[in-house]
Amino acid sequence: MWAFALFRMLDSDDFGLTVLAITIGLLFHGAMYGPQAAFFAELFGTKARYTGVSVGAQLASLVAGAPAPLIAIALLGSFDEPRPGLVALYLVVCAAITLVAVSTYGETRTRDLAADHAVPAQRTGRSAERV
Repeated sequence: MWAFALFRMLDSDDFGLTVLAITIGLLFHGAMYGPQAAFFAELFGTKARYTGVSVGAQLASLVAGAPAPLIAIALLGSFDEPRPGLVALYLVVCAAITLVAVSTYGETRTRDLAADHAVPAQRTGRSAERV
């Protein structure tokens, strides 16, 4: 719901409100990115963690992040006068999708990291000496 207040504050032409809006937004940004690194790292086993996080983050920014400004411009230009409330609603929908995705992911606190990857010979059932 911050998106609606953010656009009202930015649209006010008041320098103090603009600085306050950006400051509050940066606080939310930090609160989001702080635990995000640990959350992403827990999605992958130790063998593929770096690659998994990197590829996942880059693909997500490409698929979801790249069209976001184009969608915002289309929403702003869809009426005779700009309606930033539509962009705020778009942000709320994106946040709701994120909330559903995060809430459906299970807790990984009790997961054994050593069990994430087995020795290749154990996975195939063949000894490495015979290969």
